[in-house]
Amino acid sequence: MISIIFPYGLKLAKIIDLLDTEKYEIIVAGSPHKSLKDKGVKFIKESNLATSLLKCIRESKGEYIIMLNDRIKDVNCCIDEMVKKAENGADVVIGKRGDKSFIARMFVNLLFPKSRMVDDPLSEIFLIKKDVIKNARLHPIGNKILLEILAKGNYVRVEEVPVKLKGKGGFNESYSNYSKHLLKMAWKEGEIKRFIKFGIVGGIAVLLNEFLLWLLINKIFLAFAGLISIETSIIFSFLLNEIWTFKDRGKKGFKEFLKRMGKFNLASLFGLIINLFILLLLTTLFNIHPLKANVAGIAAAFIWNFFAHNLWTWYR
Repeated sequence: MISIIFPYGLKLAKIIDLLDTEKYEIIVAGSPHKSLKDKGVKFIKESNLATSLLKCIRESKGEYIIMLNDRIKDVNCCIDEMVKKAENGADVVIGKRGDKSFIARMFVNLLFPKSRMVDDPLSEIFLIKKDVIKNARLHPIGNKILLEILAKGNYVRVEEVPVKLKGKGGFNESYSNYSKHLLKMAWKEGEIKRFIKFGIVGGIAVLLNEFLLWLLINKIFLAFAGLISIETSIIFSFLLNEIWTFKDRGKKGFKEFLKRMGKFNLASLFGLIINLFILLLLTTLFNIHPLKANVAGIAAAFIWNFFAHNLWTWYR
């Protein structure tokens, strides 16, 4: 059996009319509505949409669970494509939207490495095999359940199919609340701790840089002293991040190790350019004291470096 779950929507009756209600178990997260009366639809209403959808999933009888909404076009074609992928071995099949936000995806990719395997981790349209969430403790907000399934579910193979939607979708929670929810999830998944580790490594590297420069400044040319201190601190930072901050990332082998080191140096060079640019910009155009301007430059470079190394050097 295939269970299809919908959050209630104003155009839901038209979508359900297109479905074979004898072929599917159809569950709606919401109160019973006269437009859906006598269509063989089961209604589940809890305190909010997220808990309603979770109860719909728990009480569904199907081996495959499909989450849809009332904006979906070609609903039967979408279901057939997802079921076909699942029958061919996919544990999770995601409906990839065409209007997804690049910034939102980048933010999610930064916080949740498992979301990087797909193009649309925030989709509201997906299929899962019921065993994927058998032991998963899900605590979503609104109808954004997929991200939690990707982070906590038990699966091997994930695939996507393109889907077309009507109009623009809304979100039942404020973006600030959802952002807090994502950060809380990221803390539990260990990604916030990774950010803290990266900051600690960066702080140690700065101290090492300063110490080596102080040690060499009166012994060799300043340019050479600066080059040695900078590159030594970069290599030190790379090695400590490799064995501590990102120890769970990266392919094995000496060749891959050298490749990551090269990426780290290149990304760090851009960070240095960002730091210098902000320092000069704030001091020359805004007359800010160089020490204060340099703090802003270091902060910007730190953010750049974390993004670059997380999403490129140690991309997984």
